[in-house]
Amino acid sequence: MDVERLSAIPGKDGEYRHALENIKTLAENSVTEVRNLALLLRPSMLDDLGLVAALEWQAREVSKRTGMLVGLVEENVSDSLPEEHKTCVYRIVQEALNNCSKHAYAKHVQVTIRQKPGRLSLTIQDDGKGFDPVRARGLGLVGMTERVSQLNGILKVDSVAGRGTSLRVDLPLVSTPENRDRVAS
Repeated sequence: MDVERLSAIPGKDGEYRHALENIKTLAENSVTEVRNLALLLRPSMLDDLGLVAALEWQAREVSKRTGMLVGLVEENVSDSLPEEHKTCVYRIVQEALNNCSKHAYAKHVQVTIRQKPGRLSLTIQDDGKGFDPVRARGLGLVGMTERVSQLNGILKVDSVAGRGTSLRVDLPLVSTPENRDRVAS
């Protein structure tokens, strides 16, 4: 705002005004980028619409942006999951889809999320080029492992060169009356 105020002061120096406009543009772009990053890290959709809707949106956006076909199967997933679980699943799917597109060159990805009494499971299966999960431990997989560990869950990666990758996450859930009712219905 100070830059905008300064650029409104009348003066003869066009270079001065031009430099201020450049600073203003950079500041506006920075704010936009920070907002976009915050949305990607924890989209407000998780709060507003729930995990499944946020994952559906993510699948559509990735498909549009990359041409990779992303399917989502949801079974009995409660809207009242703990916030940590929603964020964990969202970020893992986000990172996995990024890896499928950027590194695996997958054409099809299937994301399946299931809730059973006391458990939430996530499977992401792609038809990409595969990799050696023992040797190739990039930051994405390390981050996924840390997120899952924080929730006392298990992450398993199976991959075969030329045959794609399967990522499985199993997270324990604290039983609540709402979750029990949802599972029973």
